[in-house]
Amino acid sequence: MRTAAYLLVGFALVLLQGTMHRYFALLGSFIQAPWYGRFINGCTPHLVLPFVIYLGIHEQSMARGASMAFALGWVVDIVGGGPAFLFRLTMVAVWWLCRGVSTRVSTQTALSRIPLAFAASLAESLIILALLAIFGEDNRRPLELSSQMLPRAVSTALFSLPLFPLAHRLSLEPRATKTAGAGSGSG
Repeated sequence: MRTAAYLLVGFALVLLQGTMHRYFALLGSFIQAPWYGRFINGCTPHLVLPFVIYLGIHEQSMARGASMAFALGWVVDIVGGGPAFLFRLTMVAVWWLCRGVSTRVSTQTALSRIPLAFAASLAESLIILALLAIFGEDNRRPLELSSQMLPRAVSTALFSLPLFPLAHRLSLEPRATKTAGAGSGSG
């Protein structure tokens, strides 16, 4: 049940991310400052990334965490329209990075969530740019996309503040409560 909730919320977040991209582009067309158009194109946050970060830190089962990161990356690949297997690979790589950091980092406060989401977003962007430089057809494309790394990392870090509590709420398992006389065999 918990896995289905993660995937459904991840799907909704990918749809919201696509809508935000169009909203930011429309907003950028109204503002005439030359720097704003360049900044706003990369400002769309990666909304599924905080879920993968949370899984990397708090999921006990490695098989379940990696498979859920893969599934969330698959949702981003299918709905987001990126190159095949690009986000599936990067989500699992970010999950492994966060899994390695999980012994040293706690996500209890906003002061620890923001830098972690910022660093994970930069790491994901670097992995994507490296893969596009190696396997992509256009050699100039990674250079064009590199200008969007910083705005995207900042916006992802800011949007991670409400998404970490949402991920935590989804990870809570409903606990069966036993009544006083049920199943005790007394009487």
